[in-house]
Amino acid sequence: MQEKIDIVLKEVNSVLKSSNYHDIVKFCDSILSAQRVVLFGAGRVGFVMKSFGMRLSHLGINSYFLTDSNIPRTSSKDLLIVGSGSGNTTSVSNIVLLAKQNKLNVICITSNPESIVAKNSSSLILLNCQTKESNDLQRLSLQPMTTIFEQSLYLTLDAIVMVLMDRMDETHHTMLERHNNLE
Repeated sequence: MQEKIDIVLKEVNSVLKSSNYHDIVKFCDSILSAQRVVLFGAGRVGFVMKSFGMRLSHLGINSYFLTDSNIPRTSSKDLLIVGSGSGNTTSVSNIVLLAKQNKLNVICITSNPESIVAKNSSSLILLNCQTKESNDLQRLSLQPMTTIFEQSLYLTLDAIVMVLMDRMDETHHTMLERHNNLE
């Protein structure tokens, strides 16, 4: 088991150290200036995006996952953040195009700078890892399918929460005041 854990840690570390975070200030500025933040991703990436939305709520940022039943009507004051390794997943790319039609600012985290999602985003973070569209010669991870993207996305978003905490002067204690107390 330890051998497998070491592989996972080595792969994730390699991705995170070689990824492109040049837009991080713009990325965080977009979050902080939005009236509301809507998050979306498909499959396991969607679960990661939901957890990021929860942390944004703990920071006091109005955030919703796209499929939440209580999501309000959006406007040009709102932000859509999507996660998509390939950036071409039909459900995600269609939502990005619809958001653009409705004048939302769109930012994304992807592994494919040539994707539909990336090309329609005002800022992006590029995680340097394979996508579901990678051929066998491009597959560097020993983990199945898009696991390396999902793991790297989760950790990247946790680091973004820490950047936002610094910028907002938030702490564990101030965030804990916004944590669900009915669990």
